[in-house]
Amino acid sequence: MEDIKFYIPFEGFYCSIYEGMVESIIDNEIEEGYLKNDDNINYKVIFEEMAKSIFDDIIEIFIDETFGIIGDDFCSTNIIYEGLSSPKYYNYSTDKLIAKITYNNYSLIYGKYIINDNFVNYVNEASKSSSGFASFYEGINNVASEPSIFLEYLFQWFVLNEYRDEIINKTTENLNEIIYNNLN
Repeated sequence: MEDIKFYIPFEGFYCSIYEGMVESIIDNEIEEGYLKNDDNINYKVIFEEMAKSIFDDIIEIFIDETFGIIGDDFCSTNIIYEGLSSPKYYNYSTDKLIAKITYNNYSLIYGKYIINDNFVNYVNEASKSSSGFASFYEGINNVASEPSIFLEYLFQWFVLNEYRDEIINKTTENLNEIIYNNLN
């Protein structure tokens, strides 16, 4: 079977803690006289490097929480970073990480979470149609019928709900170095 490409939602870079870190460091560098202004800063490169680091941290936490510290039959290299997806306009969505996984590895994850009551209840609630929103995949059975949709809901639940604080703490630990290394 083909690899499965999917999105991993996270806080994004627009009006988020991550954008705030970049702006704070740049402002400090200008204030201290190390930078004249922010005209020559390549934000795209900074955000891409930050996205890779955030991805690695999310996957590390996910693997630890899903399979234990040892990782059983699974390791973090089984979910591969494919890039950063940024919307043209931020009024409807924010940045997402693009990932890839083999079908066999997806099956291991699926087996762990299709029986997780917290996740199933989250999907059943989050995938409901509502005023102004018609869901194409309503309920766990419909979501589970499409691996990429299942994975996106799983990581939405995991990253933005269940482990949000832990993920923000972990992902922000090493970002200062990445930002400084990519300033011109």
